[in-house]
Amino acid sequence: MHIVTEGRWGFNSVMVNAQNYSTTNPYGMMRSPWNHDSTPFMTRSDKIYGYLNNVKPSGCQQYHTTLQTDNWMHLSHLLNAATHGHIHETIGGAWDNIYPEFLNGTVSPAVYTFAHSIQPLARILWRNDLLECPDSCDMTTDPKDCMCTCSEEKMAGRASYEILDSSGILESVEYFDHDGHLLNSFYNESTGKIEYSLPHYTHEESMDIYDGLLKLCCAPGKIGDQYDSNSPNDVTFWMLHPTMERIWHYMRMAPVVYNETWDPYHTCYGHNPDDLQPFRNLFDDNNEYYSNSDLYSLLHPQNEDLPYIYDNFEWPHCELLGYDMSATYRR
Repeated sequence: MHIVTEGRWGFNSVMVNAQNYSTTNPYGMMRSPWNHDSTPFMTRSDKIYGYLNNVKPSGCQQYHTTLQTDNWMHLSHLLNAATHGHIHETIGGAWDNIYPEFLNGTVSPAVYTFAHSIQPLARILWRNDLLECPDSCDMTTDPKDCMCTCSEEKMAGRASYEILDSSGILESVEYFDHDGHLLNSFYNESTGKIEYSLPHYTHEESMDIYDGLLKLCCAPGKIGDQYDSNSPNDVTFWMLHPTMERIWHYMRMAPVVYNETWDPYHTCYGHNPDDLQPFRNLFDDNNEYYSNSDLYSLLHPQNEDLPYIYDNFEWPHCELLGYDMSATYRR
C-alpha cells in the first residue's frame, strides 16, 4: 500500500465522519462499505491482492470498439468497463485479502485475471444483501474484526453454487481449478442449467471449486481509492474521466443520433434514469436534485448552457496505430 506524501497532492485526505453525506465504510470514511481501509489519506497499490497487475491500461483498441456502438446502453457499459476501468484498478490496486494464502503459491494467467474480479464480485454480493459489513468501527478496532463477511443467516444453508448462480456471478466469471486452469463455463450448453458436477471434475472437486470461488468473493479486503467508489479522491480521476466524456460527446454530436433509450432495470439505486443524484443548482436555481435523465439532457454538448466543449474530437495517436476513429456504423 502506498500513500502519496509529496507535492500538491501529498497526504490528500479522505472525508471522515461522512455518514450524513454518503454511504461509508465501517470507519465512517467516504469509501465503499466493503472496503475496510482505515487510512485517512488517498491510497494506492501496484498489486491486486498480492499479484502484479497483468492487465494493460485501456487505450486505442478499447476506444475504437466503443465508437462502433449504436445505442446508449451499450455505450455506457463500454465506457464504464474496459474503455477506462482498467486504469482505475491499475492505479488503485487492492490488498489485505486471503487470496495469496488461499492459492498457496499457485500462479497462472487465470489466477492473475481473477484477482481483478474479486472487488466487483464482492460488490455484487453486497448488492444482493449477502455480504455484510460492520456498522461502525473505531481506529482501535482490530482490522480482522472490521472486515465484511458473507452472512450465514442470509445464505440460509444454501450450497455455494446456488448462491453464485442466484446472484448472477456465474454468468460471466472466469475462475480456475486447483491447478490454476481456466474455468469460464458453469452451465450445461444444452439445458442452460448449472453444472453440479463440472465436466472433467468429480462432484467433490466441483463443490470445492464453487466453495473457493464464493469464499474469495466474500473477502474483498482493502481497495485503493482509484479502484473504489471514492475514485474522485485520486487526482488521476480528473484526467481519466474527461477522456471518456470526450468520446461520449463525439457520439452525441454525430449527424445520425444513436438510440438514447435508458433502460430502467438496474437493481442498484443510482443507475436508473429517474434515480436522483446529489447535484442541484448547476444550471438553474430550483434547488432540486437532478435525476440521471436530467443530467443526461443537461450535459449534452449542444446545450448552450453547458459552459465548456472539447476543442477537438480527434485521436491522432490511434490513427497512427491503424485504428479508424470515426463512428463507422453511421456510414
